[in-house]
Amino acid sequence: MNNGLEVVNHYLDDGKTIAIEFLSGDLKGERMQTIFTWKPLSDGYFLISWQEDDNSTVVHCDNFEKKKSYAYYTTMKGDFYVMEGNIA
Repeated sequence: MNNGLEVVNHYLDDGKTIAIEFLSGDLKGERMQTIFTWKPLSDGYFLISWQEDDNSTVVHCDNFEKKKSYAYYTTMKGDFYVMEGNIA
């Protein structure tokens, strides 16, 4: 992401679970699995959201063909991050 955060998101075959691994940042080394929801949008974009183990919330607008990700993250402390990055 544009703030230096690197995360691997792996969408499991069940179509409702995401496995998350933090490669950098405050949560470096943390791994979790949680349920996500998704909705297709126009032009190949998907709106994807989930709540993490600590109840922080994440919303992505991703285009897997264009390899672009826009992410919005709210922590339990109320910190709000708007991020943009590339999908590898």
